[in-house]
Amino acid sequence: MMRFASSKLAGYSMITLAATLLLLILLSIADNARAQVLTATPTIRKSTSSLPNAFTAVTTGGGNTAVLRQDGVAIWWGYMTGVFTGDDPYENKRGYRQYGSISSISAGDYAFCGLRAEGAAACWGNNLVTTPPSGTFASISIGRTHACGLRAEGAAACWGTNQFGQSTPPSGTFTSISSGAYHNCGLRADGAAVCWGRNGYGQTTTPTGTFTSISANGNHTCGLRANGAAVCWGENDLGQSTPPSGQTFASIDAGGSMACGLRANGAAVCWGDNQFGQATPPTGATFASISASYNHACGIQKNGVTVCWGSNENNKVTLPTESASTTTGTPTPTNIPTTTDTPTPTHSPTPTGTNTPTPTLTPTIARDDSGAPIPTPTLTPTTTRADVPTPTPTRTATTVTTSGNANARISQ
Repeated sequence: MMRFASSKLAGYSMITLAATLLLLILLSIADNARAQVLTATPTIRKSTSSLPNAFTAVTTGGGNTAVLRQDGVAIWWGYMTGVFTGDDPYENKRGYRQYGSISSISAGDYAFCGLRAEGAAACWGNNLVTTPPSGTFASISIGRTHACGLRAEGAAACWGTNQFGQSTPPSGTFTSISSGAYHNCGLRADGAAVCWGRNGYGQTTTPTGTFTSISANGNHTCGLRANGAAVCWGENDLGQSTPPSGQTFASIDAGGSMACGLRANGAAVCWGDNQFGQATPPTGATFASISASYNHACGIQKNGVTVCWGSNENNKVTLPTESASTTTGTPTPTNIPTTTDTPTPTHSPTPTGTNTPTPTLTPTIARDDSGAPIPTPTLTPTTTRADVPTPTPTRTATTVTTSGNANARISQ
């Protein structure tokens, strides 16, 4: 009886040993396969730039920022809430995206529009504006749910929503054009300003006289006189239409609830809402261009470095870590937008290390301060308000004030 028990025990031991060896072999195979996945080399694109954050253009939208690299690739980050073809309409689009090749770019609250080298318009994001007309343009500007461009001969063409006539430009020719939330302004050859679209705050009621440049955003507009004096009109609840007196500027850019101007020496001066430090540009910096939004701003310094400041909600003032010279793990997509197609941006995760799994991007419901989901823009205006309110800035704020990395934006 004892001999039988010993024999049976020995049999069980052999089975246990064999099972253990098999398990070890399987674990070894799985570890090797996992190591091969984690050590795969990501696609890396490089441009000719040697400066960190050295971009040729920067533009700011309601909750996003975009730059152009020297090779014509557009990179955007932050978020856009709205209808994206094939996607959850309330999904926040975060992370880096690239489209190329673009020669100029304009950021809106829900989408981006750019011009290709040959002049064709390309728009991506909210599908209310992603089908520009065919033909070529000399310049382009995007509002909230519409966009406008100037043909080579100066005629204006607009597309997108049109409930306030914002996409029905007047006849005649213009030398420049700029889009606000639901209005646009252009300059005639003689310097006269002409505006159209929603006028709930007087944003399309232009002052008399002539201007050398004009910029519309949100519910207000700013222009520069020939002597460099700034004049703004429209909504002024936060002082965005009250430029500093006694100062002259070489360029101006209206933001949603603020505005910024560049002095002749490149020094930036901003006014309006400053809850998140968006109207406080970095001290001592000099800029070649500037772009203002609702609660953040960005600019390209004369040394070529792009800086941003203000609210850092959704990292919109945090420039791409790959800089202008190296883009890691985010190859240019094959579905580059054209004048006829409407691309759907796809998440391209950035690798974080050799042995670190790639993170999964989880869609986030965009919510306001009360916690309610932000609705998708519709074609029907709200009839109980005089105008569409300025988007409420978020509570999270980060002010970047170092000389090497602050913020800025391009005129729309």
